[in-house]
Amino acid sequence: MNHSFRLNPSLLLVLLMFSSSVLRAQRDSFRIIGYVPNWIDVSLFTQNFDFKQVTHLNYAFQNPDASGNLVETNSGLTALVAKSHANNVKVLVSIGGGSAADGPVKDNFQNLISTAEKRAGFIHKIVVYLDKYQLDGLDVDEEGPAINSDYEAFIIQLADSLKPKGKLLTTAVGWGSEKIRNSTLPYFDYVTIMAYDYTGNWDQSRPGQHSSYLYAEKLINDWIARGVKKENLCLGLPFYGYGFYKSPGSYSYDKILTNFPDAWVKDQVGDTIYYNGKNTIWKKTKLALSETSGVMIWELSQDAKGDNSLLKLINQTVDSLKVSSVPITDKNHEFKIYPNPVKNQLVIDNLSAGKPVRVEIFNMNGCLMKSQNFRSPEGKIRIRIAALDSGGYVCRITSSEGIYSRQFLKE
Repeated sequence: MNHSFRLNPSLLLVLLMFSSSVLRAQRDSFRIIGYVPNWIDVSLFTQNFDFKQVTHLNYAFQNPDASGNLVETNSGLTALVAKSHANNVKVLVSIGGGSAADGPVKDNFQNLISTAEKRAGFIHKIVVYLDKYQLDGLDVDEEGPAINSDYEAFIIQLADSLKPKGKLLTTAVGWGSEKIRNSTLPYFDYVTIMAYDYTGNWDQSRPGQHSSYLYAEKLINDWIARGVKKENLCLGLPFYGYGFYKSPGSYSYDKILTNFPDAWVKDQVGDTIYYNGKNTIWKKTKLALSETSGVMIWELSQDAKGDNSLLKLINQTVDSLKVSSVPITDKNHEFKIYPNPVKNQLVIDNLSAGKPVRVEIFNMNGCLMKSQNFRSPEGKIRIRIAALDSGGYVCRITSSEGIYSRQFLKE
């Protein structure tokens, strides 16, 4: 046994208790924002989606006609909002998008914000729309050429109209965002960084990763340098990839996994498709937890189901902070874990016989390493941990009686 991995239980308890209030506050305030595109079957999405996995949804995109009416489609929106609100999830409507950066939609938008009078009329129609569908705010996702010299005045008037009504005003920044003045940024409740599309299938001469970890780091630093506070910044994560050479096109993460079942452990497959696998999404979520106040996802319908779901991984990563908020003390419950130290198999004893329990193993950085559901007739379960590295861990038990934690040492 390597004694260099032993941790002083008393010191560990003090450190965990000291940090628990900070970590709990981070977990409670961390945003998980997902886009729901209106070109999918929104009603089916609403039936099947686990709303507890997000804090905000952006219904995208509802763009104006020449008169300022948001007209594209509202199919399934009422049910989406109702179920979201039942789960304490806020719903915003998004205007813009990359495809609206040129052509008639861009022309409509720029004409509607060209004077104070036109802006007032357009904003009134936005407010009426938000009220009609009981929406919680507006996400301005104008990109590229759509952002012009009238943009700031539009945002200021929007803030003046939406904030008194308790509505959120947010923006997603990416292509063309250098044209957004720094003086405009404080009017947004939060800013989401589109840390993807660095390259793509539109440029076959520049193949490569469109959403690297280094690119995410750079954009976070860039926007903080522009004056956006950590608590108002969210990191965008892609649930899709781009193909080059013999595989040109755009691919959802779900489709990539269908074609390449082991793709979840990689960031590149085939000839040649680049995307973000589970490890990169985990690393980016940890980065967002450290340097921002949330993550934003484009877009939720592209995720895989089951254990390879990226949204599930994001929640597990964020939820791992909870491990530090549960005191490690035998006073919680008299269940036992042994042997301790342990080499291959951890035994958890004295559980309520026949009742379901969830066992989670966290390392001391709060990362979820193993998770498994049990129902033991005799109140004793065994969980294999031979694959874990040597060191200190926390075992968390979730049952109908509560949540309890124990520390143990892996040889």
